[in-house]
Amino acid sequence: MQRFEGGLGRLQQNLPLLGLLGVACALATHAAAAPPPTLVRLSIVGTAHQEWSFTAAPRVLGDCRTTETSEGFRTVTFHTMTPTIVRLSGGRVLPAVVRRIAGTVTLDGANTTEELCGGVGTSKIADCAQTRRSFAGARGRVQSPRRGVFSLGAVTNVRLASADCPVEPIDVRRRPLGPATGLLRLPKVALTEQKVARITVRASRVHRKTYGSPEGGKLTERVEWTLTFVRIPG
Repeated sequence: MQRFEGGLGRLQQNLPLLGLLGVACALATHAAAAPPPTLVRLSIVGTAHQEWSFTAAPRVLGDCRTTETSEGFRTVTFHTMTPTIVRLSGGRVLPAVVRRIAGTVTLDGANTTEELCGGVGTSKIADCAQTRRSFAGARGRVQSPRRGVFSLGAVTNVRLASADCPVEPIDVRRRPLGPATGLLRLPKVALTEQKVARITVRASRVHRKTYGSPEGGKLTERVEWTLTFVRIPG
């Protein structure tokens, strides 16, 4: 009986160690069971359209007051020149930079200049010929803040020659591909990404702005994105 109690005592003394070993084994089993990230090729195609009637703050020189108004229609079509390899893991898009985004910008409209000097006003309208500009090498960062959603940040490095007919408002120049998409929801099949060959996510957004004094006018921006994830076999 005493030998039995002594053995039980030794077992009780070793219980903390056995518990730690059990936790370590469970963690090791969980780590071994966790699948590696799934490699996919991400391609992007999109269109952005911006319309505005923007009156800049007046310029005053002596007894002359000059006001310039720009009316414009701007369409951008863009796409990734080559797919970017990104990783999916547990319903998340792991952080990656999408590179080589290229596109074409079509712009037309008119500039109107109004001048008031000594109580006498004049107005001049300059119709603009349609122009086309191209860019390549733009990029954006894609990532998931949590499971089931992801975002594509503002696209940067869009290098375009400045346009003066019509004059592009600063908001247009700052957002050459329109407003950012914000959070996008992954389809439920993305939660089992190792079994899915292709995932397509479509998104659109409309943004409107009314300019306040001393400026004036309105800006409307519409953007549509299609993001396609194609699993790399193996």
